[in-house]
Amino acid sequence: MVSNISLFYLFLAFEITKLLMMFRKIIILLLIIFSIAFCPVNLLAVKMNNLIFEKEQIPRNQIADSLKWSIDYLNKLLYSYGEWYLTDLSYKKPIKGVLYYAENDPLDTVITDIRRLLNDKKVLYLIDRRPQDIRKRKEIQGYISDEEIEKGVEAIRKKVIDSLNISNIVVPIGLLEAELSKAPHVPDGNPDELLGRKQKDLPSEFVSNLNSRIAVMQFPSDMSDVEMDTIRHQLFMSYREAYNDSVMNSWIDRVTYSYQSKYIMEQSDLRIKAYKKSVEERNYRILTVYNDKAVNIVNDSLKIALQYLTKHAEADSSMIRLTNLKNEKTEMWTANREMKPIRMFLKNAQNDSLSVVLINNGKGELKLVIDDAIKLTRFAETNNRTIIFETKPPDKKLQKVKLNKIVYPAWAFIGNGSIGFTQTSLSNWAKGGESAMALLVMSKYNANYSKDKTKWENSVEFRYGISQTKTRGFEKNDDKIELQSRYGYSAFKKWYYSAETNFRTQIARGYKFPEKQKPISAFMAPGYFTLSIGLDYKPNKNFSLFLAPFTSKTTYITDTVSVTPSTYGLEPGKKKLWEPGVIVQANWHVNFSENITYDTKAEFCNNYRYTFQKFAFEWEQVLIMRINRSINARVMTQLIYDYNTKFPIFDVNNKEIGREPKWQFKELFTIGLSYRF
Repeated sequence: MVSNISLFYLFLAFEITKLLMMFRKIIILLLIIFSIAFCPVNLLAVKMNNLIFEKEQIPRNQIADSLKWSIDYLNKLLYSYGEWYLTDLSYKKPIKGVLYYAENDPLDTVITDIRRLLNDKKVLYLIDRRPQDIRKRKEIQGYISDEEIEKGVEAIRKKVIDSLNISNIVVPIGLLEAELSKAPHVPDGNPDELLGRKQKDLPSEFVSNLNSRIAVMQFPSDMSDVEMDTIRHQLFMSYREAYNDSVMNSWIDRVTYSYQSKYIMEQSDLRIKAYKKSVEERNYRILTVYNDKAVNIVNDSLKIALQYLTKHAEADSSMIRLTNLKNEKTEMWTANREMKPIRMFLKNAQNDSLSVVLINNGKGELKLVIDDAIKLTRFAETNNRTIIFETKPPDKKLQKVKLNKIVYPAWAFIGNGSIGFTQTSLSNWAKGGESAMALLVMSKYNANYSKDKTKWENSVEFRYGISQTKTRGFEKNDDKIELQSRYGYSAFKKWYYSAETNFRTQIARGYKFPEKQKPISAFMAPGYFTLSIGLDYKPNKNFSLFLAPFTSKTTYITDTVSVTPSTYGLEPGKKKLWEPGVIVQANWHVNFSENITYDTKAEFCNNYRYTFQKFAFEWEQVLIMRINRSINARVMTQLIYDYNTKFPIFDVNNKEIGREPKWQFKELFTIGLSYRF
């Protein structure tokens, strides 16, 4: 009996050995790191740190540490952000395997692949780099940087300008005549006719100056009309000649300057193009020569590192720990070389012992052999007795248990809220700024009724936030009161006939800071009341799509003295604006996890009187992240476009020239106390 129990624990030891084998890769890696002191090897690496960009360089004091240098050097090359790349992607797996010790394959397979790779004479380079991928080009001797090229370009432009004599650049006669033909001039002809019906064809500047000169002329009272006309004609003829000469000279100067500038630019561009091409070819030759040398050095160093890591991993040993039933531990090192066997004792519950010899069978493997002094008793077959149990049907007199129908409450009440406070205090702060405080209170309550084919959803939402600074004083950053009620009756499948009422306004007055005398909004200024009838699509409890083609939207401005009605689309003196239209509204709630929830609501309202011309759109998102039971973080965004809400438009002189609707956006982030039920 004792021998049988001992065999059982022998098999148990085998299972323990298999479990320990799962951790052999981790043990191998740890042992390699700690065995550096026992296997010092100096690696050959000439200027290898200079071949890798500065952020990824290996400190020089670590190069003497062979194992760590090899691991770090391979990491820098494999993850060089595209600068260095393997010439064949099939090399990547064995290289990473020896680096991380059998990432996907057993260690022996990785070592075999690496040795085959290192001995393959057809493989010229394991890793390569293109000349254009070199990062620190400025440090390469002879390389011309972009800044130096720009300086060369400027020098060429200056040299071209200095070498050319502008006076020698003559405009071609044909080009000059073609351009001068476009110049405005006063044609020859009878002055009376030109100043009469043909005056509109004359240059306006000529006509204006001529009239000014005629107006200042003083004629004797006894001069006849014929004499005065003669003097006017003489003035016209002389001024026409002077005006035409002035215009012609001005156009000649302009055409000459334009042609000379274009000629100089063309000459500069030709020389700059040739210069850039020569620099580009020179830089490429320099980069190619430098890169070829660097690739040779890096590949030599890479092969040295791989040879060292492969040799170290192949010769390294791993420890296996075995524990018997009495928690007596036995440790044995395993490796791909001869190791001294050791003995351990297996125990059972009766404290019987079985001597077992542990023999090394390669790295991470053990042979368990029962000690020669142990005698085992063979199992013998015994007779078995079969017992058949008779089954009987249940008694027919037993009463059937009736299950009561589970009735869920029709009403469901949900509520949540938070109070967030932010405070900043600055005193003699060199970087600027000012002390500030902010408070934001938010709460939302829902009362929903659901029974049979009827659904009735009610919600109340309240938000109010204020901030205070020394220069601006108190001002609000959020203000909202919204009451909503939607009644639905099942129509077909997941659609409901629905009617909804919605009321929105704010609590306190709002100002366009820093102006605090004239409010731009107040309680019920504006206030919105909406009544909608349509269909509500509810595929589940978290999503709703409400389509209401019969909608009445009313905007109220109760205080027209303080608040300008035209800001919200009302005519001056009016306190109410009624709009018929259609509303499309979508609501979605999702729980990303137990402590993270997301709610979004989008609403589109279109006025039937001005289809797709006057409309309103609102999209609100709320992300709540619970930190603990009483504290949460809340992020809220709101995007609004309302055709009736107008904003002033100013010209360059900051003078209001009109009003137009604009997209409105608001974002709030707060961390504070929270509650929910």
